[in-house]
Amino acid sequence: MDVLEIKKTIKETLRGMMEDKNIEIGDDDFFYEDLGADSIMIVQVFLTCQEKFGVTLADELNLMEPVSVNSMTDLVLSKLQEKAS
Repeated sequence: MDVLEIKKTIKETLRGMMEDKNIEIGDDDFFYEDLGADSIMIVQVFLTCQEKFGVTLADELNLMEPVSVNSMTDLVLSKLQEKAS
């Protein structure tokens, strides 16, 4: 799985739920703090990644911890590597 594809999926999912559809989303942007996403949006990103990439992320979902595009990408990659092992 390509890192760029994972990041693109995360960003497109977030952008699709934002009021400003032209918002610039950086790799280091935190969902809550930088982008103003709410918990429903974050859950949707997790669900979208689970579905698209065939991994289980439910155990990793902690809405109290900061989540960025990079940290979410790393999580998906680690789950894909576990799955491949």
